[in-house]
Amino acid sequence: MDLLFKNSAREFTEALPIGNGRLGAMIYGEIMREQIVLNESSMWSGSEEETDREDAKEALPKIRELLSQGKNYEAEQVFSKHFTCLGKGSNYAHGSTVPFGCYQVLGRLHLSYFQALSFGRESCDCVKDYKRSLNIETGEATVSFETFGIKFQRSYFVSKEQEAIYIHLTASEKGKVHVGVGIDRDECFQTECLNDHTLLLCGQLEDGYGTKKGVKYACAVGAKTNGGEVYTKDQRIFIKDADEAWIVITARTNMSGFMDREAIDEQAKAIEDNQKALLAPWEEVKRQHEEDMKRCYHGMSLSFGTREELKEMPTQERIKRFLQGEPDEELIAFYVMYGRYLLYSCSREGDLPANLQGIWADEIQTPWNGDWHLNAQQMIYWLAEKGNLSPSHLPYLKLTEQLANSGKKTAKAYYNARGWLAHTCTNPWGFTSPCEDASWGSTTGSPAWQCHHLWEHYLYTKDREYLAWAYPIMKEAMCFYMDMLIKEKEHGWLVTSPSSSPENSFLDEEGRVCSLCEGPAYDRELIASLVTSCMEAQYVLQNDSDFVEELKTIQKQLAPIQVGSDGRIMEWGREYKEAMIHHRHLSHLWGAYPGQMITPEHTKELAEAAKKSLKVRGKSTVGWAIAYRMCLWARLREPEEAYDCVKKMFQYATGKNLFNLAYHCDETVEEPELPDLEHCRYPFQIDGNQGNATGILLLLEDDYAHVKEDGTMETEIILLPALPKQLPNGEVKGLCAKGNIKMDFAWKDGRLTKVCFYGEVGTTFKVWYNKKCYNFTFSHEKIKWNKGEEE
Repeated sequence: MDLLFKNSAREFTEALPIGNGRLGAMIYGEIMREQIVLNESSMWSGSEEETDREDAKEALPKIRELLSQGKNYEAEQVFSKHFTCLGKGSNYAHGSTVPFGCYQVLGRLHLSYFQALSFGRESCDCVKDYKRSLNIETGEATVSFETFGIKFQRSYFVSKEQEAIYIHLTASEKGKVHVGVGIDRDECFQTECLNDHTLLLCGQLEDGYGTKKGVKYACAVGAKTNGGEVYTKDQRIFIKDADEAWIVITARTNMSGFMDREAIDEQAKAIEDNQKALLAPWEEVKRQHEEDMKRCYHGMSLSFGTREELKEMPTQERIKRFLQGEPDEELIAFYVMYGRYLLYSCSREGDLPANLQGIWADEIQTPWNGDWHLNAQQMIYWLAEKGNLSPSHLPYLKLTEQLANSGKKTAKAYYNARGWLAHTCTNPWGFTSPCEDASWGSTTGSPAWQCHHLWEHYLYTKDREYLAWAYPIMKEAMCFYMDMLIKEKEHGWLVTSPSSSPENSFLDEEGRVCSLCEGPAYDRELIASLVTSCMEAQYVLQNDSDFVEELKTIQKQLAPIQVGSDGRIMEWGREYKEAMIHHRHLSHLWGAYPGQMITPEHTKELAEAAKKSLKVRGKSTVGWAIAYRMCLWARLREPEEAYDCVKKMFQYATGKNLFNLAYHCDETVEEPELPDLEHCRYPFQIDGNQGNATGILLLLEDDYAHVKEDGTMETEIILLPALPKQLPNGEVKGLCAKGNIKMDFAWKDGRLTKVCFYGEVGTTFKVWYNKKCYNFTFSHEKIKWNKGEEE
């Protein structure tokens, strides 16, 4: 199945995304005047800024005293005055003109096609057989149509080998390719003709101070033809009478990794890349690109069956049909594979990690600054390990290393603590301070969640050398919490103070809306998980036994997960009334997913409390929040509830190009209004694409793992744990489980028909299926299993 349209794109969320991790493009496919949105992952405005309040820790005792007295509102006032960041912070998600900065569009390529003029016509008003599609196996977008009896085709892809965007233009008759090429952006740019076949777009982004310290960028556009001629004039390239033509776009900034600038001569490098890419043999370029993309694509496959009769139906029509109650299992499987495609197209080793929009943005002021949120958008990488894309996870792990470096100063300034601290969001400039608003910028659980990803990568790969690199970062995060935790008065438990449950709020006794608190469930669960992870990491590495003993002492004093009088998991340390009971965030259920502290198999009472919490919290219209609900329902073994989220995903939060959308509605009402997906543009957020894909995979397989004191790993795999009746048949290959185990399995009429496990000789693991447990040990690297019997 391809992402298919029978018309050109009118909006960003109709365009076709292509990328290689660093470079990206959005294909609109207009017939006469085409625009292509160009992206480069380090196109960030802003610059370094001192945002930590050096005297913040002096206000800490007062804030904590007020919180312990139940005066949360008053504590929040003190926090706002003395404990937020210096400066404007993220500028309430409008950071393009302040030092925090904003991820921005690189530019727009404009292609003016002159095929009509060659026939003495002003426009192509007789087009037929128009088709615009994206093949996610090869990573190639295609536009084709016929006019004046001639068939035209354009193909687009982004080569990792060449670090270049390629556009290939062909016609069914010789000498019929005519096009003018220009490039611009909304601000901070200049263009020039370098020679008879190359343009250069260059400039410097805002640094937030009105000085010239912003990121410098350059984008080179080159062309070559088979037949015809190429020349430049008035900052444009013109191609005339060609049999076929190639347009090649390369781009560089002077940023080399986090906070590292002036390392690259961006103009020289962009031009060098372009010359190299133009000279590379076309067939070899295309072969290398397809091999690269197929290697990523075929790491995992999923099928729920095919719908051959729908093969030529535009994707948007298939979505409408599905929402009207017509089955389309192939569409659901495609969504999963598309989520994988987006991840490896925007996150490759050596590049910056995927931001809130992956790498695809068409504005100067990208929604939410296109930054890295650290309070739920880790979801972008939930798919990486399970979906057999572990290398795509690495850029995000490197982000955590950067946070650990810059966050040391923040931990010291605000809590006089060892270790490192980050809060709600960050950028390439190392922002780790509390944000500008106490209600959403005070979260302290971020280091623990970042370290969860460090640990997950080890659990899936069992890479001991990697763990030796990751462990010091995890330990430093734990050291921060050791110094920051205080004993709450009622039980003597160790809790965070001050903190908050991300972006959520409650009502105090006087009915005032508050967010600041001590010991929210979110922090409790994350810190407990980090304690366990650090201990288990040491069971493997065996080089820090004294720290393990400290952790064991801390572990006994941590606040447990609490269940309230209404049978729900308590989101805060006290039973407050929610200000928005149907809030999008589900932070207090982190321990159920992505954590593994609340499971139906091992903590049944807590699992029931989590179910009740989820039921009361209700629906959401925000794409990533729907995804979180799907993952939780799957983890809690409620297949029909989880499948309802699949439907909601398409109904509320899916653009025409399957981009996940953030449609925000009134979170105080149980039944949200439907969005106008046909006519309104809602912000794209890539996290929901990976989160929903992960949720669908969790219907088919789930797993847990712990490392024992002897350093061996104990893995449990649950097969078909939440299979909905709407997906009775299917097959998955290359799915990964913790313990460095891969698996292929198929099912028919809801029952397993074949299973193969792949792993290291000597690895032991358990498999749960139909509530029965089976024990396995790899005597060879492959185990075939049929209904509980090892072959």
